[in-house]
Amino acid sequence: MPLSNKKMKKSSYQREELPGFLEKLGVKYYRYLADQSGTADMKNIHIDDLPPDITLQTLSSNITAFAAVIAFSIGALTTFVSIWIEWTFKSTMDTVPYYFLYGSVLVTMLIAEMAVLFWLGLKTVYSLACLTGHNQATKGSCLPGDDAVPNILARAALEVPDPIIHYLGIDPLKHLSKSKLFFVAFIYKAKVFLSGMIVKFVLIRLFGKGEIRQAFSWIASPITGFWNAFTLYKVAREARLRLFGNKLAAHIANDILTEEMIEQLSPKAREGSIRAIATMMVLAQNYHPNLLILLIRLCDTFQIDDDSEYDDWDDFLQLLDEVSEKERYFILDLLSVSAAFDGQLSQLERHHLPEAFKELSDAYMHRIKQLKTMLLNGQLHAAKELCTLDFEPG
Repeated sequence: MPLSNKKMKKSSYQREELPGFLEKLGVKYYRYLADQSGTADMKNIHIDDLPPDITLQTLSSNITAFAAVIAFSIGALTTFVSIWIEWTFKSTMDTVPYYFLYGSVLVTMLIAEMAVLFWLGLKTVYSLACLTGHNQATKGSCLPGDDAVPNILARAALEVPDPIIHYLGIDPLKHLSKSKLFFVAFIYKAKVFLSGMIVKFVLIRLFGKGEIRQAFSWIASPITGFWNAFTLYKVAREARLRLFGNKLAAHIANDILTEEMIEQLSPKAREGSIRAIATMMVLAQNYHPNLLILLIRLCDTFQIDDDSEYDDWDDFLQLLDEVSEKERYFILDLLSVSAAFDGQLSQLERHHLPEAFKELSDAYMHRIKQLKTMLLNGQLHAAKELCTLDFEPG
């Protein structure tokens, strides 16, 4: 498939939906934090200028633990208040006044809990951004349009799904049924309520009789607290993953893909590099910003024609047989990095990746697992070493 000498069309990157209310509010508060701390106009910091991994790990763990404690406390406290109202007034008040009181308190506690978690999530991701040198709030340096670092972090903080993007004909959801998408979304929305109800139901059925059954309602308080803490832990981990992915994508595009290395790649090899990332998005079945950032940076570097589709796995396998042996190793390096960039390895990736790696499957699959673990554990410098792209196997 021919390459084009024209520059990548920015219009080819289209976000299906504009940022929603929560994302806009999150971005606005993120930029407010940057303005308040005086870091809004700071330049991005190179990986080599960041603290060593042990420092990054320690500080990020402390930030996450602090957020998790507050999240647990607010979840347990707001649930405790609702249960206390039920125990104290249900038997002493008339039905209508009681349910008015109980409903008012329930809604108030829910609003208070959501507000604190909203604030806490954004404070946490901003603190991690400062730690990794992304504390500037200026637009650009990430995805086209207004989809900058504050946007991808606001979505992580508020657990807003990443938007559907139309780019190079890539469709990460092509193998995912709409019914499955709906089911996953439903379970996600109902997880806190269902976890508390299931635990209480099991305990009541096994042990509860008479008034003792009501005592098990208190179980909801620590359950909500633990779930909030776990949610904040996941928010912090995802934010760190996105920050590291942005750093590593910039490192690959600016430091590894030098003019000398690019000259060694044939047009087919450059196309194969784009296909490696595009097919990983399909096998991962998501629009993770790490993969989008890496894809766009490489398209810009290689000046790839945006009129063709690049996400077909069979076409990618065929291309691997058409490039030279050294170029094949380069593409497989990039394929392994892309597979780890979203912090997980899907069932489709586990199934199909050995078809590309062939006799080198063990070495590359081990590399993917190592890189994924380093990204999730905060080992940015170690992850950088595993992002090496060369013309050697493994």
